[in-house]
Amino acid sequence: SDSTISCNVTGLTKALDFVDWETSSGTDINNDSKYTITNGIFDETTNSETTTLAVKGSISAVDTNYNCVVGADEWAIVSPNYRKTLVSLDVFAMSSTPKFVTNKVEQMLTCTINGLDDNNPVEVIWRDTRDGTPLSGASDTDYSIDQGTVSSGTQNSVLTIKADMMKTYNSGSSFTYKCSAKSSQYPESAESTELDVEANVLTFGVEAVSKEVLVGSDSTISCNVTGLTKALDFVDWETSSGTD
Repeated sequence: SDSTISCNVTGLTKALDFVDWETSSGTDINNDSKYTITNGIFDETTNSETTTLAVKGSISAVDTNYNCVVGADEWAIVSPNYRKTLVSLDVFAMSSTPKFVTNKVEQMLTCTINGLDDNNPVEVIWRDTRDGTPLSGASDTDYSIDQGTVSSGTQNSVLTIKADMMKTYNSGSSFTYKCSAKSSQYPESAESTELDVEANVLTFGVEAVSKEVLVGSDSTISCNVTGLTKALDFVDWETSSGTD
């Protein structure tokens, strides 16, 4: 998605006399179609002006620094000594792997965010696609949310769907929740676009694989259990009369 960073200049009595943006290496980007510069409007109530730089999503794939370049005659900030301020555009990536689940016990869905500062976890917002309402987790009897912590740049946020809610999903169906993220490092940043977190509900089945063999021969019969997300917790065989 496209991103916008800004530079707020204070202590002014009139509009800035010069506004420009450049790369951190000093290359001017005023005429580059991948960027849009907005000079801003002088606000006399706050004696300030905010200029913004919109960056196309196609080039905002890595953390990048830019220079906000301003001139103010009233502060004797003039060419060639315009004031340059470093503005950071940090990016993160979000991912989730579709998961197989059962509808008899609680289930956990994970939203993974990469490219973060280890000291600044993002706020992860979960939504049920059926109504789009953000899930609170803490006060919701149907869900709980673990925001997760950042380790080596990665944060895993986990949505736990309680067993009673899972019963509302039919075997053989699929459902989707959505997660988005908001920066705590740069609170002025907008909430990210939403990522689909998908789950497919399995159908439990037990198939008897019977055999017919010559009398007196060694024989093997089997039982195939489907619709599992992990190994069976208990396996045993008994006679048809119930003898172990």
